[in-house]
Amino acid sequence: MALFSLLLALIIERTSSLSKQWQFQHLHLGFIDSTRKILEPTSISFALVVSVLPALLTYFLLNLVQGVMFGLLSMVLWTVLALMCIGCVHYRELYKRYLLSVCKGDTQGSYHLAAELADVEDIDVDDVTMLGTRVGRQLAWINYRFYCAIVFMMIIGGPVAIVFYASLRSLELLSFKGTLPPMPWIRRVLFVLDWIPARLIALAYVLVGNFSNAINLWLSITLNIKAPAYDVVSKVAMAAEQMTKSQGDEGVCMQSTCRLVSLAKRTLLLLVVVMSFLTIFGYLI
Repeated sequence: MALFSLLLALIIERTSSLSKQWQFQHLHLGFIDSTRKILEPTSISFALVVSVLPALLTYFLLNLVQGVMFGLLSMVLWTVLALMCIGCVHYRELYKRYLLSVCKGDTQGSYHLAAELADVEDIDVDDVTMLGTRVGRQLAWINYRFYCAIVFMMIIGGPVAIVFYASLRSLELLSFKGTLPPMPWIRRVLFVLDWIPARLIALAYVLVGNFSNAINLWLSITLNIKAPAYDVVSKVAMAAEQMTKSQGDEGVCMQSTCRLVSLAKRTLLLLVVVMSFLTIFGYLI
């Protein structure tokens, strides 16, 4: 069920123009706004409610519909939850606007849109060539956070795990943007959850990219147990997709970004293929 639901969700997400109302982050933000009217955002009770309650509700809902209509309702629920958690319409729109801005030669607009794409650290560069590279790194990270990590969570714990992960992801982003007060514990929990998946996805980057150039970096950064997931994913992606400065600044700005996005897409495809084989050989249901 995990493979079929995930594939169906990916097909719908790629072929349909879904509104932000279908995004988990949009629904979670509404839930957070309602909760902060009752609980203080800096309290432990607020943090537990907005991070754990969505996953608990998912667990109870799945148990409620289990076996209904010969399991068809459960499959629909798995697919809908996967679709909500993997979607990132907001970032896709920003990426398209960024590319359009680069094509028009609007450097100021490119920097502004690049800043909006940031979700773990500010994109602070003063060179248009480096801007394209940093945006490419950020998009590789977004691909991991919204697609690859969700696939891993689906394998590990099904819809409950992906909803819990998406809740933490949403809280971290809102804290980074200043909508919520800093929550250091969120990063610590995500560090643990991302530790193995980030390194496996980085290995996938090595396999689908420039193996000889990236394997040494992957080995060194994997052995560093304190390396954050963002550095693991983005730095190995950079090494796996070698950049060149042989073209003009604007060409490099566009090319480096698009090449890293292409690498991320190939990596997601490899992950789905591996998941398919695990299902065929009976390791997944």
